[in-house]
Amino acid sequence: MLKGITPDTGVGMEHIHNMCGIVGYLNLDGSSLSPEEDYIEAMCHSIVHRGPDEQGKITIGPVALGMTRLSIIDLSTGQQPIANEDETVWIVFNGEIYNFQELQKLVVNKGHNLKTASDTEVIVHLYEEYGIDCLQHLEGMFAFAIWDKNKERLFIARDRLGEKPLHFGTFNGQLIFGSELKGILAHPSAGACRQLDPVALQKYLALEYVPAPSSIFQGIEKLMPGHYLLVERGALKKGCYWQGNLCPRDISESEAKEKLIELLGKATSLRLIADVPLGVFLSGGIDSSAIAALASRACGKRLQTFSIGFGDKSFDESEHARLVSEHLGTEHHVAQFSPEAACATLESLWEFLDEPLADASIVPTYFLSRMTREHVKVALAGEGGDELFGGYPTYQAHRLAAWWRRVPSALRQGLLEPAIRSLPVSHNNLSFDYKAKRFIQSAGEPAVTRHLHWMGSIPLAEQESLIQPELLRLGSEEALYPGRLTGNGSKNRQDDVVSTIMHLDLTTYLPDDLLVKSDRASMAASLEVRLPFLAYPLVEFALSLPPSLKVRGMTTKYLLKKAISPYLPPQTIRRPKKGFGIPVAKWLRHDFKPLVDELLCEDFVKRQGVFLFPYIERLLSEHNEGRFDRRKELWTLFMFQWWWRKFFG
Repeated sequence: MLKGITPDTGVGMEHIHNMCGIVGYLNLDGSSLSPEEDYIEAMCHSIVHRGPDEQGKITIGPVALGMTRLSIIDLSTGQQPIANEDETVWIVFNGEIYNFQELQKLVVNKGHNLKTASDTEVIVHLYEEYGIDCLQHLEGMFAFAIWDKNKERLFIARDRLGEKPLHFGTFNGQLIFGSELKGILAHPSAGACRQLDPVALQKYLALEYVPAPSSIFQGIEKLMPGHYLLVERGALKKGCYWQGNLCPRDISESEAKEKLIELLGKATSLRLIADVPLGVFLSGGIDSSAIAALASRACGKRLQTFSIGFGDKSFDESEHARLVSEHLGTEHHVAQFSPEAACATLESLWEFLDEPLADASIVPTYFLSRMTREHVKVALAGEGGDELFGGYPTYQAHRLAAWWRRVPSALRQGLLEPAIRSLPVSHNNLSFDYKAKRFIQSAGEPAVTRHLHWMGSIPLAEQESLIQPELLRLGSEEALYPGRLTGNGSKNRQDDVVSTIMHLDLTTYLPDDLLVKSDRASMAASLEVRLPFLAYPLVEFALSLPPSLKVRGMTTKYLLKKAISPYLPPQTIRRPKKGFGIPVAKWLRHDFKPLVDELLCEDFVKRQGVFLFPYIERLLSEHNEGRFDRRKELWTLFMFQWWWRKFFG
């Protein structure tokens, strides 16, 4: 038995799970909503995929609250909205509080009566006792809205790492909020104001996603992870209740290994609590394999694991997943992901996406979620391991960049760089020529700038050739994350550079790309996904570790590999990171070409009025003729065009 893991498989019928979506609106002047102004049902209906089992709504004076629920435990006592004893405080809640049992004891000891067994009701009573500071007591993934009738206060909040989404905007004297943009746009006031935000467009093209607090629509914001919003007497006040700060501690390697297994084991065990079948997404990489190993030891029965395979072997990880499954003795499910399945999956996925997202792995993630949902309602996944423990190849590249700058410029510019640029184009997954060419493009830039260029798609400097002049707003990388990009100097010690970049990924790329992908893909399939690596005690521990325990030399995930190695096959520990993607470069030239021709043709682009076609034409010709690999730029544009067609015809 691993330290920190218990074999408990559930809690009987005493916990209501509340994976769902929430919506609502508030008259900022405090006036009561008129009976004929009832938009909450339509708003709920727009996000019904997030919770197809149940809906609830209530109108109280100036506020309307609504939710849709995916019932993981199907009891009759957990319907939302939920109120306190005298119905002066009401809540709608999306997510799960993992420490709810100890919180139940706390509020009962404070004199509160619990009408339900749900974690949702616990939050109501915590709010009564501690106000906004109730957030400090919660461990879980969540977004919620509380209406305090006596104080005439709306209080909305989002979990520390941003696992659950929350959007809001002010339109025609009302604050409107929702788990997804479509929930807000279903309200007539917001829907009538639907417009592209040019700043968000530029951020998307540069980063491949729209970072919080921006959204792709003007006037709608994303609440930042670890933040809350208070609305009182028409005034809006934002606040931060948690920041993932770097707080180094002095710890030995052996102590760190033991503590890591204890915290990750506890986080995994807590996320196994369910009265429905559950499983694990298993790619065969370190993160998902670690979760599967700890879960299989904690659940007390044979675990179900899920993965997909590709015909293109450079992208296929199914054999690695099978090896881990056989080692752990799991019941493993594999589905083959063909180009035809990818096209059909993407078509279906766009029924649920409200923003362009150029992370191509959302397509297989949705495919995997739908396949998994046929067997279970809950799945654990490994998101967060790379950002916390140093898993990305870009962290190695930052180390190489310091060496690269020391190479004499005559040798670098006269011989090495021309040789790399002349390498033949390969469309395999993370091929050497692709990585080498992207590396030399930005290796000489300051750390944060080069990281954004390596990870992103179309830098701001190039966008002047792509975007119509009247839509250009941003002039520097700092504008992509105002006030959030630090450590941009190139003279830092390399450990400091890697720590800075990892922290940047944790607070930007993880919540704004990976968690958006995970939430939208799984919720579109009505599947609950839980992420043990994002348990905040584990996150705070990881942030306290010295960089040498994460990336040692050119070895990534040094500590995690050491800690988990007793429980996994040696081949799994040794294998390099592959990433979860699709053969975008090949499919853009072949299987997806009819769609590409439709969405990126000159006629469509000119009628749209957003882009300058010559830039797109050059990308297409270079990619199709095999002169350059333009997969990232073209996929980024392709996904934006699909979004544009959906919302603006």
